[in-house]
Amino acid sequence: MKRLIIAFAITSVFSLVVFAQTPTPPARPAAISPAPASTSAPAGGTGADGKLAYINTTAFYQGINELKVKLEVLNTEFEPKKKEVQALEDELSNLKNKVQAQGQTVSVQVRTQWVEEATEKERILTRKKEDYNALGQRRAQEVTQPVNDKIGKSLETYCQQRNIVMLLEGAAAQQAGILLYFAQAADVTEDFMKEYNKANPVPGATAPPAGAKKN
Repeated sequence: MKRLIIAFAITSVFSLVVFAQTPTPPARPAAISPAPASTSAPAGGTGADGKLAYINTTAFYQGINELKVKLEVLNTEFEPKKKEVQALEDELSNLKNKVQAQGQTVSVQVRTQWVEEATEKERILTRKKEDYNALGQRRAQEVTQPVNDKIGKSLETYCQQRNIVMLLEGAAAQQAGILLYFAQAADVTEDFMKEYNKANPVPGATAPPAGAKKN
C-alpha cells in the first residue's frame, strides 16, 4: 500500500523584520496511510482529488485566522523592543553622518570621541538585535507551535478526505528546483484555509480579501 507523505514546511512572515528573525519551522508529520477509497470528499471542497496537489504555507500567516491573531498579539508584545532598536539605529546613523559631515571641522580629540561613541553604539545595537532576535524566535515558536500542530493534523485529514496522494509545499518545492509547473486547479491553499477557518473559528477575525496576494 502506498503511503501519504505530507511536506509541511512553514516559512514565517513574522513582521518584526528589524530583528531579521525566522522561527524554526514545525517538524514534518510522519508518513500516514491514505484513507480508504470509499471516503468521500466533503461538500463544497475544491481541492485536487486523487492526484498531486500544491499548497502555499506562507499564506497561512495571513489566511489562517488563528495564526494571524497570535502573530498580531506577538507583534504588539515586541513593539517596545522594535522602537528601542529603531531609536538606536537613528542615533547611530545621525552620529555617523555628523562624523562624516563635520569631522574635518573639529579637533582630533572631538572627532575621536564621536567615532568611539559611534563604535560603542554600534556594539550595543548589534547585541540588542541578537538578543531580541533570539527572544523573538523563541516566543514565535511558543506562540505558533500549537496552531502549527493543529494545521498539520488538519492537512492530513484534508488530504485523506480528498484522496490526495501527495501534497507539495510550494516554496520548498521551488527552492529545491523540483517544481517546474502546476495547474491552478492543483492549488488547494485557499480551499484548505477556508475549511480550516470554518472548523476553527476565531471571534472577531475577518477573512482575507478574495484574491489577496500570497507570499
